[in-house]
This record gives sequence, structure tokens and C-alpha cells, in this order.
Amino acid sequence: MPEPSLQSLARYWALPDGDGRPVAYRGGNPVGRAAFHLDLDAARRTLAGLAPGEVAGRPGIVLFEPDVYRFAVWLLATWSLGLTAVLPGDDLPATREALAMPWVGSGSSSNVLTAWHVAAPASWADRGRPGVVLFTSGSTGKPALIEKDLRQLRAEAQMFEEAFGDELTADTRFVTSVPHQHMYGLPFFVLWSLVGAHPFVVEKLRYPEDLGRLPPADYVFISAPTFLKYLADAPAAAGVRWRMATSAGSPLAAGIAASGAAYLQAPLFEIYGSTETGAVARRQGNSPWQAFSGVRLSLEEGTSRLRIHSPLLADAEMESGFLSGDIARLDGRGLELQGRADRLVKIGEKRISLTQVEQELARLPEVASVRVVPLPHEQEGDRVILGAVVVLTPEGCLEYGEKKKADFDSALRRRLRGRLDPLALPRRWRYVEALPCNEMGKTTRQDLERLFVSLMPRAQRLPDEHGKNTVRLQLQIPRDLVWFEGHFPGFPLLPGVVQLDWAAHFAHLYFGFDAAAANVSGLKFLNIVRPGDALQLTLVSKRHGRELAFVFTLNGKTCSHGVFVPRDQAGGSVEAAT
Repeated sequence: MPEPSLQSLARYWALPDGDGRPVAYRGGNPVGRAAFHLDLDAARRTLAGLAPGEVAGRPGIVLFEPDVYRFAVWLLATWSLGLTAVLPGDDLPATREALAMPWVGSGSSSNVLTAWHVAAPASWADRGRPGVVLFTSGSTGKPALIEKDLRQLRAEAQMFEEAFGDELTADTRFVTSVPHQHMYGLPFFVLWSLVGAHPFVVEKLRYPEDLGRLPPADYVFISAPTFLKYLADAPAAAGVRWRMATSAGSPLAAGIAASGAAYLQAPLFEIYGSTETGAVARRQGNSPWQAFSGVRLSLEEGTSRLRIHSPLLADAEMESGFLSGDIARLDGRGLELQGRADRLVKIGEKRISLTQVEQELARLPEVASVRVVPLPHEQEGDRVILGAVVVLTPEGCLEYGEKKKADFDSALRRRLRGRLDPLALPRRWRYVEALPCNEMGKTTRQDLERLFVSLMPRAQRLPDEHGKNTVRLQLQIPRDLVWFEGHFPGFPLLPGVVQLDWAAHFAHLYFGFDAAAANVSGLKFLNIVRPGDALQLTLVSKRHGRELAFVFTLNGKTCSHGVFVPRDQAGGSVEAAT
């Protein structure tokens, strides 16, 4: 089977020879098609010298390249040789270890393996052959492998050109604030610009101030809520004309959508879709969603879950459609999303809607925004409890400052009684300045759960016959204790400095002892502490409260001990367990 030429590759991705328009702009300077073709040829020669790995039953390589121009070169060169490109979200050591195959881009393999050659398919639109493999966390937080073939990728980019091409001029440049190794940035920024023969700007916008440094030209802005919410503070750039902008990843607040469109003086389109489905619909402001051309939407009877029929789906789903996790309403005006079906959790024998809990919390005058997450590590018996992450209103901040946290928590719970089932009332509360979100504007379950990771053991005071100068505590060490992270991988141990901090904390709690104004004498670490262990801590106040001794024991063996003493006394040596 003959290998396609660079010319056929260029025609497929709208990069014809002799076209005077640039492919990209770097530092304001154009990168022409002739230079792009030379770079493609060099990348193909490099790839031909690698022995590929296997992904989704096909030969492939891992592509990780922060520079979007070089990324586009590597991507098209990979496809030209009939290879699949695996696109990880990072190049951390754990990711490289999990993807044990040749890497190209900034994470390239240091050695070139045995020479290798592969015949590429006759048609660039070879159906069913994955062009990229990505990973998405979805709603569960567990990474899922997603394949996209060349037919799907080009069809999506072409769909954008047909939907929005009339908004653009021949010289419109694409600029972005989102990652291109993602199923929003990849089709919207990289592939749409190639299919439509629109040049892209290599430099990613990282801060609103970067908008003011753009050279005079017409632009499309591919962005996300995390960036758009700061547009009101962005400087204007002389000669910059915005043709349109897009946002995806999470819903835009009405105020942000309005202020963003006002700054740009151009249409701002929100995009609804997922890694699995590709783009499904778009809208402006808070109007109902409108499906893209060729996309057909329906509701599953009995559940109102949205079913999507789209030319962007995998071949196996083309007939049946994709049943999403979104609950929706469809009418003549368009699509309205009404929460997630997979945001139902079973507590006891009842199904609890996390969306409903959030809606009731958001109605309280103290709450500006909120997300609720189940905490499987905080079960009461066999019941999962809920945690609420809350951004307070100014009124809520004032009330919070006047109360103890436990009292404020209880006050919010009391306000919810009668509105929610008692099992749906959050038991754990975190108050933050802003909800955690990634650069796509998504608040992930992992980020929310991380706010509830344990910092302290669960403590229970034990009876002690030695009088008021002695306190004995039973400490249950949580398995999700934050201090176990990285100490050590595969064999987590409780750091000695944490034991010292706990001794100081409980010394202050029970005796009012100020360990920060003391030295430590005779400190020794003798035995290790692992996740799930049940420690005993004994505190003894000495010399009329001027000193405080502590000892941690596990099953009768001493793990560590020491004495907090006045700073005018010399501290003793520190011994670590071997």
C-alpha cells in the first residue's frame, strides 16, 4: 500500500502548496507553509526511526509537546505514518512509567530504537482507526481511555468551520488560553485552524494582561471560564478586533458571559459536549442550547437522560447514539440541562440528589456558591456522608467570623432541615474563597475530596488513674492522611515531625502548654507508624507545667517520645528508627 505524500496530507488538512497564508504566528512573525512542510518532513524521518508501542491495538507513540506549533507538526507527521498519537495531560514520572512506549515532543525518548517502517492507510479518512488516544476523568474521577479516529477529528473541525466560518475573515488568527492536548483545545484550536486554513498564534494566553500585548489583527479566542471571568480587568490592545470567542469545560455564569461579550465586542459562544461525544451544542448568554448541524438529541423515557446522535460519535455508537449522564429538557426553544443523573448517591436506603442539596444550600443568604461531594472515607457504619465546599457571601463571612466553625456548621444544617431529607444534610464543611477548578474551569471530584483529606487523627480520651497531670489518648490514624503522600511511595510511613506536631497540638488542647516557646529534649523515633494504626499518646505535665513529656506507643511498643522543655534548657539528641 503506497505511503501518502506530504502533499496529500496537506490537502487533507487544508495546507496546500503555494498558498501565501501562514500556518501560524510565533512572536508576531508568520510561519509559512513551506517551513511547515519542511518541519513535517523532518518529523516523519525521526518517527520512522522509532519502534512504536501498541495502543488500542494499533502502533503508536506518546506525544507531549507544550509548544502548539511543534505539537501540530508532530501530530500530522504521526498520522502520515499511520500511527496513533497518545496525548497525556502531563509528562510526570508516573505518567511516563504508565505509558511505556516511545515519547516525542518535549518528553522525547533519549535513544532512538531500531529502524522501523510502516505503510500508511490509503485514505486519510480511514474509519475506525484511532488517530489519538486521550484520557478523561469523567464524573467518577477514574481515568478512562478515549479513542478518536481521523474521520471524527476532521468532521468536528469541519463542523466548526461550517457553524462559525461566516464570523471570520480570511486573515483571522486563532489564539487560546486552554491546553491543546485536550478534547476542547485540540479540535477547536489546532484542528479547526488547520481545516479552515486560519493561522494560529503559538503563544498561549496565560494572564488577562497578555491580551493587551497582541499585535493588531482579527482574532478568534478559544478560552474557558477560569480566564473569561477576569476579562473585565484585561487591558485593551490597539488594533485588535475580536471576531468571536468560545468557552467550554463548565457553564459560564450569566454575569461572566455578559462581561466577556462586552469586553470582546463580539459573540461569545458556550460549547456543550464531552470528550466522548465531541461538541454537541452551543449557546449565547443564558439562552437554550442549540444543537450543531447533523446532531440529533432525544430524551430517554422515564429518566430524561439526554441521548445524542452525532456524526462525531464512534462507529459503534452511530446507530444507537450516546446516552449521556445529563438530565435535560427539550422543547421548541432548544435544550436545557437540569443536572447529572450520576450525581445521585445512595445513603441508607434512599437516593440523594447532590444537585438538589446544592440548590437548597445556594438559596441560603450566607452561601454564594457550593459543591457537595460524597466522602467514602468518612463513612458512618455503611453510610457515606456528604461534604459541602462553600463560598460565603459577605453576609456569611461576617456571621462566620462571629461564631466558632462548629456552631456555624450547625446553623447551616438547621437551616436545611425541613427542606432536605436528614440523610442528605452535609456532615463535613469547608469554607473557601473560591471553588477549586482546573484551567478548563472544571471543579473535579478529586479537587473537592482533597479539601477533606485528614490532617489529624481521630482522638478519643482514655481513662487514666494517674491524676490530672496525665492525659491518655487513643489516636486512630486515617488511611487518607495527607502526611502519607510521598512518604514513601508504595510504603507510606507517618513522618516523625508530624508526631511532634500532634504532641504539641494535644499538649496545648489539654494543658494549655505552648510548645512553640519550648525546645524538645530527648527526642527519639524508635518504631514506624503506618496507615490505619491505632496509636496511644500519653502526655504528662511536669515541674508545675513548665515541662511536658509525651510518648507514642503502638501495641505496647514505643514509637517516639520526648519532652518539651523551656528554651533556656539544652535539647537532647534525636534518634530515628532504623
